Amino acid sequence: MNYTLYNPQQGHAVLKDLWPQIKATLMAGQKLRIEIKQSRRSAEQNDMFHGIIHKIYIAMKGAGSKWTADDWKRLLIDQWAHETNRKIGKVAPSLDGERVVQLGLQSHKFTIEDGSEFIEWLLAWTAQNGLDVS
Repeated sequence: MNYTLYNPQQGHAVLKDLWPQIKATLMAGQKLRIEIKQSRRSAEQNDMFHGIIHKIYIAMKGAGSKWTADDWKRLLIDQWAHETNRKIGKVAPSLDGERVVQLGLQSHKFTIEDGSEFIEWLLAWTAQNGLDVS
């Protein structure tokens, strides 16, 4: 079961309604796993930051960049995470020792707050770098 909670009253009501089922399951000797986490970024946020990143890619491609749109996304997320003191991934040698592999922060794990902050950061970054993404 998954529930999206919007306010404390709703949260209380859901937990109150679920308690009999939780109690019965536990009394029967069965285990339960309860996971509480923040909502992920919205589809609108996803569309917006991917649109901005695509415009950055097009502008930089025109300036001679050989990086793909996905490369730009990874670079921008890494820079945002660094500048906002978020846990940045790490690099590791590939299993065969031939390459370096980036084990970093990925946008599909963004919370709604992360998505908003990343969009604001992208717009500031494009302004600081003289890119028009309107």
